[in-house]
Amino acid sequence: MTRISKWKSKVSLNIEVGPYVLKLAETQKEVISCFQLRHQVFYQELSGKTKKTKLDFDDFDPICDHLIIVEQTTQKIVGTYRMHSSNESNRFYTETEFEMPRQMNCFRPSFVELGRACIHQDHRKGLVISLLWRGIVEYMNRTEAAYLIGCSSLKYNNTRQVALVYKYFEQKELLSSQIFKPQKAYQLSDFLFWLMVYSAGLNDKQIEEAEQLIPSLLKTYIKAGAKIASYPAYDKEFNCIDFITILKKSEMNSRFTSKLSRLN
Repeated sequence: MTRISKWKSKVSLNIEVGPYVLKLAETQKEVISCFQLRHQVFYQELSGKTKKTKLDFDDFDPICDHLIIVEQTTQKIVGTYRMHSSNESNRFYTETEFEMPRQMNCFRPSFVELGRACIHQDHRKGLVISLLWRGIVEYMNRTEAAYLIGCSSLKYNNTRQVALVYKYFEQKELLSSQIFKPQKAYQLSDFLFWLMVYSAGLNDKQIEEAEQLIPSLLKTYIKAGAKIASYPAYDKEFNCIDFITILKKSEMNSRFTSKLSRLN
């Protein structure tokens, strides 16, 4: 925590929309509030656990920017997204879960790795998700990033359901041309078996089930034009499944970005 004692964001961003302010954390207090919200959502709410510190942070946090949404009436942070610009570092969280090319050179010269997205349960509505995405697009513009890369999570670990969702991605042509493999410690042992079960394709009922299993944030990625670029990785710490999502700025859905720019 000593590495954030004199916190300074690397990019300037401050936009008021309705009852919220979209900005980047600018002080140590704001960054710690992000860690507190992440702990509340990832540990207490989703896994029923708690850490002694009641903070969720790791070694990547000090080298990242932290996009935040502040409720103006209470001045509380109700949403956050971790932004890791490749301009700042050659170490990336995605590499800890997946087998990636050295320093992720295939996405150079500049990209943003997204992570640790969460929204307070009282504010999980379209406006807040849209605001986070507006912040992402603004951050990409300011850092001149060509790609967005990140791990999108499914909050369950049922392998049949995971294979069903992956087959849905394949059937709907949502897979990237390059698929990365999880590190050995993150692999699901029976994933290929269940994938074989669905090898003939999904029927209408299975498609409907798969669509219900995809979380809102990942659906928003897909609407923006993102592709799924990995087999599933099982994150034991958070008891969830992660997929790499990749979005090339030049292929971002213009209707999606136009809608974001009109938020006021």
